[in-house]
Amino acid sequence: MLSFRQLEVFRAVMVNGSVSAAATQLGIAQPTVTNTIRRLEDVLDTTLFDRSGARLKPTAVAHQVYESFAPAMSAFERLSDTVMEVVRGQHSTFRMGVSPSVSQALAPRSLALFSKRLPGTKLRMDTLSMSQIRDYLWLTEGNCAITIFPIEQPGITSFQVSSVGMVCVVPDDHRLATQATVSIHDIADEPLIFFHPNTPHGKLVRQIFQDAGLQPNISIETRFTETAPQLMREGFGIALQDALTSLSVRSPGLKVLPLSETPRQPVLFHCLTDNDTDAVILTALDCVREAIAELGFPDEFEPIERKG
Repeated sequence: MLSFRQLEVFRAVMVNGSVSAAATQLGIAQPTVTNTIRRLEDVLDTTLFDRSGARLKPTAVAHQVYESFAPAMSAFERLSDTVMEVVRGQHSTFRMGVSPSVSQALAPRSLALFSKRLPGTKLRMDTLSMSQIRDYLWLTEGNCAITIFPIEQPGITSFQVSSVGMVCVVPDDHRLATQATVSIHDIADEPLIFFHPNTPHGKLVRQIFQDAGLQPNISIETRFTETAPQLMREGFGIALQDALTSLSVRSPGLKVLPLSETPRQPVLFHCLTDNDTDAVILTALDCVREAIAELGFPDEFEPIERKG
């Protein structure tokens, strides 16, 4: 059976690239690191490192193993920090978890307003993947979370504060740049910067094309929508983003065009159900709604009813 210590040592070797550096980081002897890695390989019945050279070279399996548990290890470390703050009487930091699109403009503005309402409160913004947000709330690593995709989990209360449409980002010398809006049929044959099919954005964009009976002309795939503008500058094509993400597109040479006849995505505020009447949480919710209005999106506040 795997142990936490084995994974901790394995991660240290992956991050530092050598046994000696990993031992220094963990404050243990080098033979302990070596023996722990060999025991882990025995448990997994696989080779994790190529030891033929001067440095350990991770195998393809090692990279896959690392990617599978690294988010959980990071979450545990954040939880450990939270516990230590509580024990030391320092638990006064308000933590807001956000999906990447929310991190661009909405979350920073919301936290700025929150800071004015409750001056002196320490603040932290954690940009998380959708798979991380549930545990972020359940394990009380954060006080609240804001996303543009639903989190349907027991014990979590959600409020819709607004909704956003999809946009198309194109170079300003593109043939579509002079239009006020574009449709999915306008871009059917365009090289497209696409998002990983397992991400919410990737699923949404693929569904938009399927609903139109079209096949996207994928030029390159990336995980985060925020990387699209740089890829666009390198000639990989155009990109579809949600309107919140597009607020970060300020670079000259790019133009943001509304994408017509596509579904709007809800902007959602989440917290633990046990905390949904907490004064600080409600203050944060008010600040998110105020920030939404300042950014020009509609106020569509309503609690989300759970099914079943």
